[in-house]
Amino acid sequence: MPQIQLLPDCVINQIAAGEVIERPASAVKELVENSLDAGATQIKISIKKGGKDLIQISDNGCGIEPEDIEKSVLRHATSKLKDADDLFKLSTNGFRGEALSSIASISKLTIETSGFKAEFEGEVLKSKEESAFLQGTIITVRDLFFNTPVRAEFLKNDSVENSRILDCIIRLAMANEKVRFEYRADNRLLFCSAAGNFLSRISDCLGASAVRSLKEVEWVEFGIRVWGFVSSPESLEAGKRNTPYIFLQKRPIYNAMVAKAINQAYSPYGDYSPIAVIFLDMPLETFDVNVHPAKREVRFSKDNAVFLAVNHAVHNTLQNIISYPAISIANTLKENAPAYIANNNMTANLELNKEVPQATQELFPDPRIIPLNTTTPHSPLPTPPQIECLQIGKSFIICEQGQSMFIIDQHRAHKLILYERALLALQNGESLDSQELLFPETIEIPVFLSPILEEQKNELKKLGFYIEAFGTNTWRLRGIPAHLRISAAGQAIIGFLENAKESRENDMFKKNAICFANSSAIPSGTELSAQEMKSMVSDLLSLQNPYETPKGEAIFMRMPLDDIRRKF
Repeated sequence: MPQIQLLPDCVINQIAAGEVIERPASAVKELVENSLDAGATQIKISIKKGGKDLIQISDNGCGIEPEDIEKSVLRHATSKLKDADDLFKLSTNGFRGEALSSIASISKLTIETSGFKAEFEGEVLKSKEESAFLQGTIITVRDLFFNTPVRAEFLKNDSVENSRILDCIIRLAMANEKVRFEYRADNRLLFCSAAGNFLSRISDCLGASAVRSLKEVEWVEFGIRVWGFVSSPESLEAGKRNTPYIFLQKRPIYNAMVAKAINQAYSPYGDYSPIAVIFLDMPLETFDVNVHPAKREVRFSKDNAVFLAVNHAVHNTLQNIISYPAISIANTLKENAPAYIANNNMTANLELNKEVPQATQELFPDPRIIPLNTTTPHSPLPTPPQIECLQIGKSFIICEQGQSMFIIDQHRAHKLILYERALLALQNGESLDSQELLFPETIEIPVFLSPILEEQKNELKKLGFYIEAFGTNTWRLRGIPAHLRISAAGQAIIGFLENAKESRENDMFKKNAICFANSSAIPSGTELSAQEMKSMVSDLLSLQNPYETPKGEAIFMRMPLDDIRRKF
């Protein structure tokens, strides 16, 4: 029987580091929070290779006393707690005393403060000498995960890690508008925000266009103050998912219950997920942040009270701003959206006059769309030039062929067509047709997606987007895919970048193609001409598998005329 033994301190620290420091963004978050707790009004962050090679945080805070430098990298060494009771009245970002210890155990760490410079490797002190740096602190982290290579292998490419770090920084920046933040990645300035008021800080973090749609929230209930900003429903796109920015006592958190309370307030106005920056202020003893080592979770003593306070706060704001009938989305799209454009020059297998594949002609052996009670012989889908189409509800195309009627969902059909084209272009390094804009459009990209855009510009070009930098977080569109509405181009690019941020490299082509199709397909409620309907049906028939979208959604159904007669 194996003996039970105590683990060495170095192993204990590496285990703890695995919980606290998951990736470079975790290290940046912990170090910036320490700077904020030190009273810094200026914080500079510099990284290289997505934070894997270098992370450097410099601030003008109170610094560390020379005799405390060695203590600062020991486990559970902190200046923010004295006894267990302090856990229930925390007013600082950090409190566990694990951040520097965890970082030091898996990196080569240098601390420069109060006239001294100390170097650690794997938390072992290598040198300590005098330094000319007197005010504030500079912490330099090199070769993160150098002694835990398996963890380093799970990191994503540099641009994705840069974006994760930037997302962490803007959350901390939004909660501390009086602090100047500067973030550089590989010597490129990605984010800079001067000390100012709250709205100007949100503008720096989310973009000026987002701020224009925000409405102020102010509400007190059950002893809980809820304040911040939410977007008005008419500025949102149905189905678009936005992650809310939630803060507790100005500490960035994520809480599914609070997010649900926000989204539920929007349910009367449609399927909206708003842009929301919500702050919660409540007595310190009514919540517990000592739940997760990374401090990203929080528990409330009265969950129901928090849910209701947030829901009522957002609901009250929306009631005050929505005092007019809902705008018809269909009418709006009809005015601005160009018709469906069949792209016959993309690839040879998508030409209108190409013979329909045998797999499509023998369509009905697919059990997913065979009516189980029919005895009608198999018959092909209607094919040009005999095809006659009718649109109903500005959403469905009706075709008659032989003894059957076909109902095609135009949005899903277009989505599948675009998916197949985009996937082929990305896999083969080809490009979709692009239309040059007579007057280039200026679009704002969320600041945390800027590193992804720099990396994905060539992939966007393959899809027909010609984009160039035009100021801070602003880009100029010179060309867009031939079928795409100009008004939808910005959201299509943002959706593509968000997907690229989360996708693994081995499934990037497929996920990017799906994202492109979802954001670019003509919406339900778009009126089509007879020729446009014929073109869409023809393009659908040219695909090897026209049955369903990549997500498994049925594209059309067949109704035998005999079944229809029986209904009467």
